[in-house]
Parts: sequence; C-alpha cells; structure tokens
Amino acid sequence: MKNIHLFKSTLAIVFLFFIHIAVFAQNNKGKITFVDEAHDFGTIEEASGMAKYTFKFVNSSPDSIRLTSVRASCGCTTPYWEKDVLMPGDSGKIEVAYNPLNRPGKFNKTVTIRTTGQPSTKILRISGYVKPKLKSIEDEYATEIGGIRMKSKFINFGNITTEKPISKTVEFYNQSEDTINILDRFVSADFISVSKTPVMIPPKEAKEIEVTYMPKMRNELGFVNDPLTIFTDELENSNKALNVVATINEYFPPMTEEQLSQAPHIAFETMEYDFGHIDEGDQMTHVFQFTNTGKDSLNIRKTKTTCGCTISELSKMDYAAGELGEIKVLFNSTGRRGTQIKRITLFTNDPTAPTQDLIIKAYVRDK
Repeated sequence: MKNIHLFKSTLAIVFLFFIHIAVFAQNNKGKITFVDEAHDFGTIEEASGMAKYTFKFVNSSPDSIRLTSVRASCGCTTPYWEKDVLMPGDSGKIEVAYNPLNRPGKFNKTVTIRTTGQPSTKILRISGYVKPKLKSIEDEYATEIGGIRMKSKFINFGNITTEKPISKTVEFYNQSEDTINILDRFVSADFISVSKTPVMIPPKEAKEIEVTYMPKMRNELGFVNDPLTIFTDELENSNKALNVVATINEYFPPMTEEQLSQAPHIAFETMEYDFGHIDEGDQMTHVFQFTNTGKDSLNIRKTKTTCGCTISELSKMDYAAGELGEIKVLFNSTGRRGTQIKRITLFTNDPTAPTQDLIIKAYVRDK
C-alpha cells in the first residue's frame, strides 16, 4: 500500500513539473513590439520614384524571436527585412518601399508579418496620395507612325451592341516640324467609316477625326478586330495602318416581366469541366448539357472558342421549349504544356443571358 501511495505521489510531482514548464514557456514566449504600425506618406509625387518608410520594433521579452515571413498586399509594395534571430532586447526594422509609378490617387496597402513570437501575425499599413506626374508627348501618344503620334494603333470601341452605329473620336498628334494633312480617303470594310476629314494638323498640335462602327452591318458577335488605313500627305509612312476592335453583343429591347416569362432561357447543368492531368498530344472530349427552360424557341446564334486547339460541335441550332441540348467540346493538347484554360462562348436569343461562357481546363504533361 505504501508503494502505491509513493507511485501516485511521484506521478503528481511529474505532472506538476510539466505544467510548470508549459506555463513558463508560454509566459516567456518572444514578444514583438512595434514603435508604430501604420504610416501615412501624405502626398507624394509620382515622378519622385520609390517612397520608403522604416517600421522599427523591439523584442520585448526574455526569449528570442525570428521573422518567418514578410508579405506585401501588392506588387507595388516591397518590404526589406532582417532574417537574423533577435535576442531579448534587440531591435529590428522593416523597410517598406512603395512604387507610385502609374498609380495616381489614393492608396492603402498592407504588409503582413509572421513571427515565432507573439503575436504570431502582425499587419503594418501604409497610405497616402500620389500626385500624378505631367505626361510627356511620348507618354500621352505612345504610338509613332511617321510624323504622327497616337495613343494606340488600336481604336477600341469596347462592349457595344447591334442596336445602332457607334462613333468614336481619335486623336492624331503632329510631332514633326511641318504641317501634316489627313486626307479625305481611307481603306476599310463597309461597316467602318471615317468623317471630319480632311484635317490639317499644324506642327506640335493634335487634331481629331471621327470613326464610326456599324455593328449590325458587321453581322458578327463577340470580339472582332478589323483593319483601317488612314492616309496623310507625308512623303514617307503616309499610310497609317490601324485596327478597330470591339466586343459585339446582340441588342434586346427592354422587355416587361410578362414578355421575359415567355422568352427562351438556356440553362446548363455545369459550365466548367476539368480534364485533369493529360499527356501532350491527347485529344479530349466533353459534352456540356443544357435545357431550354423558357417558353419560346431557343436559337444558338453561334459559338466561338479562344483557341484553334478547341472545337465546339452542336447537332442543331434551334431547341423547343423544354428541349434538352448538348454541345460537344473537343480539346487537342498537341503542342501544349502546363495549365490550359479554354473558353467556348455561346451567343443565343435568351434575352436574360445572350452570352454564355463554358470553360474547360487541363494540365498537359510532357510525354
């Protein structure tokens, strides 16, 4: 009996010893204390380059600590930090640099610090306002064609519909020492027109012409890229080869709730499929299923893929109310490597969702 009591007493002493060690370790875990955790740069000049601030901290505990990672919330923010172990009482610093180039206006960024001490995670913040730099002619008009400079060789109409023609003004800057005339002639398809020509551009000045795009006449849906050539009276580089780009969507006039309830509606079971890991050269197939859940006939206007490696097949283009349909997608991985993400876009007469995107994915391995 005496031995049993002795054994129990020994277990109790051992248990209390480990409890004491755990409490001691917890109470003595390294603690990091920052002098400040946020900095406002105020107004900084975009042209002045990197703005830097140093956050200082102290290991205010009887244990050593180490910074395990320091990560910024944006590529515009770069932290520089010391990776050495900090002994009790040691001080450290994290320098944070913010790049204001091409980032005018207000900014708020964070830097997340992870440590072996307490707290294990700390967030530092920087903020301020970037005063934009004055743009040079080269900045403002980045594209150079002969004596003319333009903001871009692409005249981008963005997202438009087939409802009506859309016009856009385009600036031409004369960087030469002589007057340049934009002539009253151009080469394009019949759905693109140019007006406000001829126009005379004195040296070191900018003038505008107007380009009009007729999407209904274009008779196409989705992304389009069409050539346009403007002519000047320059002796060299008088032909200005430009590109008119747009994303065309079908126009549906406003509809009442009653009209919408009678319209066709396309509904897919799933709109994304992952083939997983496949070998280069494999040809994969997946069938997306859909239903016309509306009350009127559904028409698939057309389909488009983002890559020649992807083909979509439909057995027909019209589906009655309640009818099921399938779109077969074939992906050819020949010549592809790594992660592949391809999009198949459907254009339909569903007024609530005339454009639908199906996604296929795969990771292509070397054979």
